[in-house]
Amino acid sequence: MSLADRLTLAMRIKGISQAALGEGVGVSQTTIWKLMNGKTSSNRKLYEIADYLKINLNWLVSGDGEMENNQPKNEIEYIGNIKEGTIIVKGEAIMGTDGAFQMDEDFNGRLKFHSDDPHAFALKVKGDSMFPRINSGEFVVIEPNIVPCSGDEVLVRTKDGRNMIKKLEFHRDCVYRFTSINQDHPPITLDENQVDKIMFVSAIVKSARYLDVHEI
Repeated sequence: MSLADRLTLAMRIKGISQAALGEGVGVSQTTIWKLMNGKTSSNRKLYEIADYLKINLNWLVSGDGEMENNQPKNEIEYIGNIKEGTIIVKGEAIMGTDGAFQMDEDFNGRLKFHSDDPHAFALKVKGDSMFPRINSGEFVVIEPNIVPCSGDEVLVRTKDGRNMIKKLEFHRDCVYRFTSINQDHPPITLDENQVDKIMFVSAIVKSARYLDVHEI
């Protein structure tokens, strides 16, 4: 049984609709639909979903244990050691204004960071246009397989070749609206047909965790 099957089963048993679950955990009904239909299996809201449905998170994610969550709220469950790993650094984002950047793909290496997304990658930030949220020299981690929600920071690639790091304000009526990371610039609105990709920014990582090609 897949994650999608387990989620569908739990929602049917609990009598919870896609719309109700989405509203309960703060995501769109489309996001819940994608999870239920196997269009995505990685979502940072799984903890909230399990909590809202009052089911066992381990069962939802992996199928281990029982569906019902009978564990007391104040009891701490050991689920294993913190995982180690690295992800690829795909380049350097040379920041311009309003979160837009030029890509320097000559910069590479790896970042000491664990991700469950097999397609995760990092970009080094150069420039201060997103200070104080993101400092020059830090890395942003991108997890393309996680569906971003309103309020999340995202990497936006437009079909005319622009790259931006923004905060997703909303997506509705075939329109995206983004705000700047540090609120120094006005929001921008893009039609769906102007957008090539929107990818979830999961973390901001200090430069001490960078490994250049000679250290790998």
